[in-house]
Amino acid sequence: MYGLWGFERLKLKMMVVMLLMLVLSLFEQNMSFSSPLNSEGLALLRFKQRVVSDPFSALSNWKEIDGEIDPCSWFGVECSDEKVVILNLKDLCLVGNLGPEFGKLENLKSIILRNNSFSGSIPQEIGELKELELLDLGFNNFSGPFPSDFGNNFSLTTLLLDNNEFLGNLAPEIYEVKMLSEFQVDENRLTDAATIPSCKTSGFPCQSKWRAAVFL
Repeated sequence: MYGLWGFERLKLKMMVVMLLMLVLSLFEQNMSFSSPLNSEGLALLRFKQRVVSDPFSALSNWKEIDGEIDPCSWFGVECSDEKVVILNLKDLCLVGNLGPEFGKLENLKSIILRNNSFSGSIPQEIGELKELELLDLGFNNFSGPFPSDFGNNFSLTTLLLDNNEFLGNLAPEIYEVKMLSEFQVDENRLTDAATIPSCKTSGFPCQSKWRAAVFL
């Protein structure tokens, strides 16, 4: 009887040890999952899901590899100190829309989506990126209200919205800066951009254009 009881106690101890190992493993996985880089990678994957057409397969390497997410190795993504700081996807003719996942990319300094076919409204979360210095959304099909929080973003130095649908409800601060800066536009930059074939599709009628290039 004692031998049987001892065996049962040994089994119980082994089960406790295995349970502890499982808990530790799950904890480590959760810590990895919640790391800033991994969180930014997941946000970019959600952005990719909103892209319905990628004619040049530019986002083909945006994926998990063996369960690991490394956005710093993805096309168009640049990192500093293991943080995503630049998203540059210009001239790719991507079709889709933007969503609130940009709020997870809180270290972004530059968003360059020029010359694509993104449509819909510009998400409010982009206006909440306090590190953002450059936002170039020119030559797309954005429409609707412009995020009001941009008026409180003191880090933003360059805002390019030329050749989009009408963007209404500009914050007074942004509108005033636009009026003050409209003659300071880098004409060479806009001229060079005009020589590149536009990705704007005929499926998005442009009844009213709102051209703006703002240097804050």
